[in-house]
Amino acid sequence: MEKLQLIYGSNTMRITEKAKSLAQNYVDEPDAFSIVTLNYKETPVEGIIEEAQTLPFLSDRKAVIVDDAFSFTGAKVRSEIEHNIDLLVEYFNNKNDDTLVIFKVFSEQLDNRKKITKLIKSKGKITEISEMTEQEIRGFITNEVDRAGVQMDGPAVDLFIQLVGIKYEHVSNELQKVLLYVEESATEADVHDIVSVSLEQNIFKLTDLILSNRKAEAVKLLRDLILQNEEPMQLLHLIISQLRLLYQVKLMQQEGYQGDYIAKALKVHPYRVKLASREVRKYQQAELERKMVKCRDIDYKFKSSYLDRETLFELFVLEI
Repeated sequence: MEKLQLIYGSNTMRITEKAKSLAQNYVDEPDAFSIVTLNYKETPVEGIIEEAQTLPFLSDRKAVIVDDAFSFTGAKVRSEIEHNIDLLVEYFNNKNDDTLVIFKVFSEQLDNRKKITKLIKSKGKITEISEMTEQEIRGFITNEVDRAGVQMDGPAVDLFIQLVGIKYEHVSNELQKVLLYVEESATEADVHDIVSVSLEQNIFKLTDLILSNRKAEAVKLLRDLILQNEEPMQLLHLIISQLRLLYQVKLMQQEGYQGDYIAKALKVHPYRVKLASREVRKYQQAELERKMVKCRDIDYKFKSSYLDRETLFELFVLEI
């Protein structure tokens, strides 16, 4: 196993699980002394190197996990620590200890122009953790359910995904709630009673209610989301984003493009395109354009009106 590892992506939970798995596989008997976790925002490079070069205590091997190593990206991150990157470069070039050092980077992209990124690519191993596909999420649910000795039929799994979406962290958390709640089987009724609907799925539903002119239901859902401490401005921007996706999918479908190509071109998850493709058939292009103009107008009012945003949002839903 390469002694220098970098794991990156937007799925922080899967990155953390991967880093933990690598460390545990490397260390003979994992414990608090043989696996050390440091935060890059709080620990200078000198401290990371010193920890890596310190001999393990009561163990033959040692792993150091470095959280949020933002220096491998192009992002400008506020940190009280000023890192000496030259020291890190020197360490990469002359690493002679047996410690496994794992850098976790919570970003979809690395800055491949940087010397330290090029170095870790040549001296170690870089692993990208991408968002899971719908099929992979279904496989994950099946494995977790089987491991727990619980039955969960197809309709219950379908409903679970419909309510929760396919973001791994949310799926994992909500599935554990279901498995802790039920004894032998998880039904559709159980899923309805137990899981919390994701914000993404709520926005999808809210947008559909607005487009379908089901205003009373839309206002009720809006109020529920605000009671859950969702910010009206954020909700508006998410609705605008969803409308834009529907509009773009509509145009690309008319040009004959298929789902996978659309997802890649728009840089969105294929599952979002799948849902949008299913819904967009119900709406005319001109109607989507009109709704987007309304969203632009309410966005302007949000920034200029003396009325509170919750009232403005409800008026917007009633008018659109």
